[in-house]
Amino acid sequence: METQTKVSAVLRKIPYDIIAFFFFAVAVSVFSFYLNLDINKKLKASLIPYTGWGFGRGYMFFLFFIPICLLSFKGTVVKTLGILRIFIIISVLMQLFDGVQDWLQVAPEDYTNPNPYLRYDKLTPIYTIGVPLFWLVLMLIMLVISYLQFKNEKRLN
Repeated sequence: METQTKVSAVLRKIPYDIIAFFFFAVAVSVFSFYLNLDINKKLKASLIPYTGWGFGRGYMFFLFFIPICLLSFKGTVVKTLGILRIFIIISVLMQLFDGVQDWLQVAPEDYTNPNPYLRYDKLTPIYTIGVPLFWLVLMLIMLVISYLQFKNEKRLN
């Protein structure tokens, strides 16, 4: 009975940034499954230059990780959410590193390659670098804000 109240307390206090990131991960993962169906080869060939080969793979992990972390926590709600944000930040940093590495390894002929599976578009860094960078900055800001709020509440009590 006590565990149920702790779980419900965490579920009631899930911040909007984690909820938004979870739904973004769901949308990207579902769309990546949809793209891999045989009927979508033309769509996949048209999007691969923009998204790269790993479209959706980095976000599928969060479909299981976020609910498991929220439902099997130890300690306070603030610590649980802080640890969850730190793991999201680490994972997004790895995706950002992969995106930067891919971008730095592009040869000039990769921009004009007629094969869509080997072509690299100028807009690819928006998805491979910009999106992870957005989530990284958002999670860092929210982590700092929640830390400052926790310290302020502790000082007032």
